Amino acid sequence: MKTSVAAGAVGVAAGLVARTLVRERPDSNGDARHPEGWKAVTILGDDAAFTSGGYPDPLQRIAELLVIRVDKAPGDKGFEVHARLRADADTSTLTADDPQRAVRAALRDAKQLFETGENLRATPRPHGHRPTTLFGAAVDKAEDEAKGEGVL
Repeated sequence: MKTSVAAGAVGVAAGLVARTLVRERPDSNGDARHPEGWKAVTILGDDAAFTSGGYPDPLQRIAELLVIRVDKAPGDKGFEVHARLRADADTSTLTADDPQRAVRAALRDAKQLFETGENLRATPRPHGHRPTTLFGAAVDKAEDEAKGEGVL
């Protein structure tokens, strides 16, 4: 039992170190920061339906703070939505500590809402409360931070 717990802890530590090393590489699969602050998502569907009557709610809530550009995706694979904070944006109205995280979350949520009709959430967990464990806490933390980092 102790051996398997120790092996698991070593595995988690190795994963965290690998994640840190990959994140620091500026050429890691599109995960680097754009020099002008642009974030983008590719959405499957019709761009006219996306922009008609305003953007989906998650993006529309912060649209006044953003420069938003909608382009056709390469290979006729839907369209791309590009967004960045305006230079004069008052980010004090955002709930996220990092304004770039708020832009990423809005783009991801707008994509989900447009493609599926709902925003998928891992919490609250449908199976109810569970006791806190070492590995469960790591999974919970990863879920909580998932919208703010990584490739869109």
